[in-house]
Amino acid sequence: MTNSYFRQVPNLEYVNRNANAKDISNYITVKNLFKRGQLRPDIFQDLTYFEKYSIVGDDRPDNVAQKYYDDPTLDWLILLSNNITNIQSEWPLPQSSLDEFLLEKYGTYDKLHSGIHHYETIEIKNTKGAVILKGGLQTPKTWKTNGNFIQAINTKINQISGTESKVATVTMNNGIKDLTVGSEVLIQNVSSSVYNGRFPITEILSVGDVVIRFKYTLLDIPTDKNPAIGGTEQVTFTVKGNVGTGNAYYYEYFDNGSYHTIPVANVVKAVTNYDYELNKENKKRDIFILKNSYLNVIFNDMDKIMPYKKGAAQYVSDTLKKGENIRLYS
Repeated sequence: MTNSYFRQVPNLEYVNRNANAKDISNYITVKNLFKRGQLRPDIFQDLTYFEKYSIVGDDRPDNVAQKYYDDPTLDWLILLSNNITNIQSEWPLPQSSLDEFLLEKYGTYDKLHSGIHHYETIEIKNTKGAVILKGGLQTPKTWKTNGNFIQAINTKINQISGTESKVATVTMNNGIKDLTVGSEVLIQNVSSSVYNGRFPITEILSVGDVVIRFKYTLLDIPTDKNPAIGGTEQVTFTVKGNVGTGNAYYYEYFDNGSYHTIPVANVVKAVTNYDYELNKENKKRDIFILKNSYLNVIFNDMDKIMPYKKGAAQYVSDTLKKGENIRLYS
């Protein structure tokens, strides 16, 4: 069958601009491209009328219509079903055209394939399998303190000791600027587990504005007053702004009774310019196709939409109207 969209588009008699200026009755007949068909809202907005489809390779709308409807002239229905008005920008480009377009956009292959467009989060689940950080969230190239995203400073522990009470003292290899009493610290990897955890600072020792030692209160009195330092012990400060040395960004969450901090390197991944553009193109491949059983409904609707209505000054017939001759007013 032949269901060409343009077969249903009505005609318009338009003044012939190539004719003699004095010949005001010379018209040519053209298709009225301003008369555009559409799917009625009760169908377009109801997914039960459609099936999902993924465009394969360099398939064009007419190829898809041939595969699905066995009629390439129904390419217009493929486009209408997805509200595509500009096929050049809204339909996937052929691979050769895409490569040419991207090279022109980014200038060099190195910038295209190695340049970082943005970073995306990697999915994190808690011990119960619930997603606490969705994957694929776009993050800026420069991280900021924002919600659960915190700036943290790591420094190795030079010495840690306890007392007969619950007070512990930490001496650091690298001092931290502007640290204050009340700031929270995360102590990790100390062999005696009583020292590990999240604690508020109760006392500080500074040299100028750099804190080199601090105290915090343990949950229990330690049995090992001077645990051996093996080189992996560290203290992480949750801070704002650019302070101290060794700055890194972490994602922090609470799970199974304790706080967890994950380095950014394990939370986000880099997305190159090429990967970003290819992902955009691939999203265009996911389209909806009207089910075969509703074709006659659409054809009947088009038969009602496309014809001209009687009564208008320019009306000639259901399939033809005559445009104004602007030469009459010049």
